[in-house]
Amino acid sequence: MNTAVHKQRHGFTLLELLIVISIISALMGILLPSMHRARLQARDTLCMTQLRALHLSLSVYLHDNERFPPLNNEPDDGAWQYNYLIYDGRDMHSNFGAILGDGVSLDTIAPLYCPRQTDPYHSLSTPENPWPAVPLLDTRAAYARRYHLTGKKLSQLTRNPAILSDIFHIPKVVKSGHKKGVNVAYLDGHVQYVKDRGYLLDNELTHPFKPEDNDLIEDIWDEFNRAGR
Repeated sequence: MNTAVHKQRHGFTLLELLIVISIISALMGILLPSMHRARLQARDTLCMTQLRALHLSLSVYLHDNERFPPLNNEPDDGAWQYNYLIYDGRDMHSNFGAILGDGVSLDTIAPLYCPRQTDPYHSLSTPENPWPAVPLLDTRAAYARRYHLTGKKLSQLTRNPAILSDIFHIPKVVKSGHKKGVNVAYLDGHVQYVKDRGYLLDNELTHPFKPEDNDLIEDIWDEFNRAGR
């Protein structure tokens, strides 16, 4: 007599399924914050790399032209906030525009934008910050150049000053970038993170800007100098 052997198939029970889901959820809770931190650290590193590249491009420009380009089209560098300009609505003769526009020193606009910066006025190709350039509209970088370097030679600078940094002209652009500080490039080419000690996130800079803000900006650059020594 043939005996039929029936194999019983077992699926997941509800309890087993809930256990698997809870394990996966726990793993995601552990891994996702780590992945987020890793992404931010990678962007921090890329920002430093780009600042070094920008410093190198500026060095190439100075080798060929001897003196720092104008910061903007205003006498005596005008108002400090234009230290992030690429295109001022008229030409690319000033600041980062001069470096980008000579076709030698910097061959792409990408190094002018910090990968951590999310402010639309300092991000690449946004309605607030157009690229390619649009006549009568400013195009801004996410990095800043030190005020009052226009017309100077490298040999005139002493004690290894800070010359480039992430933008910091109002607290909200610091918060939309590295949150609690900025990366700073120094004359010798080294780049370091400078954590805020009260002068970046809690200051008296005004918006819209006023001429008296220039002194406060100089004080902040001097703080960067001290941090780099």
